[in-house]
Amino acid sequence: TPIQQHNRIHKVLTRINKELKAIGKTAGIEIPLTSYVARHTFATVLKRSGVSTAIISESMGHKTEAITQTYLKSFENSIIDEAMENLL
Repeated sequence: TPIQQHNRIHKVLTRINKELKAIGKTAGIEIPLTSYVARHTFATVLKRSGVSTAIISESMGHKTEAITQTYLKSFENSIIDEAMENLL
């Protein structure tokens, strides 16, 4: 049923995120790794490599390219913020 599918997805993601955090800790990565971080990293690496937003959108399963643009913009803002910190 749809409820069972939702519950199973939630259970699997919880386990994946727990394992990712453990891997990150072992690797000395300060940011807790999650599937969310992995998706953002995937999209950001593609964007910085010159891949079009349309291709990124399709590969991430977004319904519209506008969703992907918003998704990527949040990361671009954090990159700008980080760059500004270096100026101080």
